[in-house]
Amino acid sequence: MRVFKVPFDIKREEKIFGGYLSLRQVIYLMLAGSSLVIYVIPIFAVIKFFIITIISVFFLLCSFMKIGEQNFDKFFFYGIKYLFRKKRFIFRRG
Repeated sequence: MRVFKVPFDIKREEKIFGGYLSLRQVIYLMLAGSSLVIYVIPIFAVIKFFIITIISVFFLLCSFMKIGEQNFDKFFFYGIKYLFRKKRFIFRRG
């Protein structure tokens, strides 16, 4: 039986939806759209608007923004890991 190498690109995501969006991007877009559920909460309309705007902008940044070749969501998760990791500082005079 012959074996063939199948070329694939590990560095880039596969664009599954229409050739433009990856699965990660579609999930973030769905989360941005689901932030509209906040409209049913009985609070002031101005507060609703700001909360929805903040949530939607965050998920849109996670979906589309790249810094260099790195996606914004990976930078965000790296930052969260940095904030909550166990930090140990050793001071030695020597």
